[in-house]
Amino acid sequence: MPSPPSRILPRFLTALFLLVMVLATGPGVLLVNRPQQWGGIPIIYLWGILWYFVIVVMAFIAYIKLWKSTETTDSGEPE
Repeated sequence: MPSPPSRILPRFLTALFLLVMVLATGPGVLLVNRPQQWGGIPIIYLWGILWYFVIVVMAFIAYIKLWKSTETTDSGEPE
């Protein structure tokens, strides 16, 4: 009998997602909202791009580790 899946990764990804939502578009933007630039790009743009990549990596990890497809038979019933 297979063991139940670990609940650590889903909880971690959920907590990280909530943190990203606060830091990426919420009050976290105030941390970098100044006229400075890095490499000719405003820091606030780099901030947004950073959190975008964090969400992409999170989605990729969830796809690989958590999301399972459900196979169906010809009758439409899951196997």
